[in-house]
Amino acid sequence: MNARILLALLAAMAPTGPLAAQLPRNLGLDLQISRPRLQSTSPGGGEMLSGLVAGGRLRVVLRPVTLDLSYSQGRLTADTGGAAARDIVEGSLLVAARPVPWLALKAGPHLRAFAAPGGTERWVLWEGRAHADAPIVPGEWLAYFEAWVAVASSVNVDPGASGARGAEAGLTIKVPQSPLWGRLAFVVDQARLKGGARSEALQTVVLSIGLGEH
Repeated sequence: MNARILLALLAAMAPTGPLAAQLPRNLGLDLQISRPRLQSTSPGGGEMLSGLVAGGRLRVVLRPVTLDLSYSQGRLTADTGGAAARDIVEGSLLVAARPVPWLALKAGPHLRAFAAPGGTERWVLWEGRAHADAPIVPGEWLAYFEAWVAVASSVNVDPGASGARGAEAGLTIKVPQSPLWGRLAFVVDQARLKGGARSEALQTVVLSIGLGEH
């Protein structure tokens, strides 16, 4: 999905569009465009890449739980040195519950792949997450913070995975009397190989426009 396709889809999601009228009240849909920066560090050196990633997220509210399905893909190119360009593909399926209105607890698999000319590096992360909301203007402006840790992890390169963790902070703005909302977020995610062989840190700015549940 390139930037032109994403912009066309965002235009179709305007409050006057047919999708806004047809979307069930227990569903949420958003489209995202993000700018990730990958810093890979090992004892022998490091490399830094960045690029543009587009994706989407579907939210299904089945009280008392919510299902959150996401997918994104894009391409990273070298910022410094001669690092090989690679495609990045991510997907996740999280189940969330709210023990109190301002706190959501989430769990589920998160898959990530880096596809380069020399092969594809695949991560499987089983994450536990905590999400806290802080209303600024009730019903319209909402700040939030989310943190997670991989309770189990694996990767198809030696010497294997040593875990992952991350955090996200953002601001959601809802259009009054409309199902439309927007979000700006900053995400930090780090995964490590065993024995300090390598660490991979992703820093990402994400812009989302959505309808319905958020």
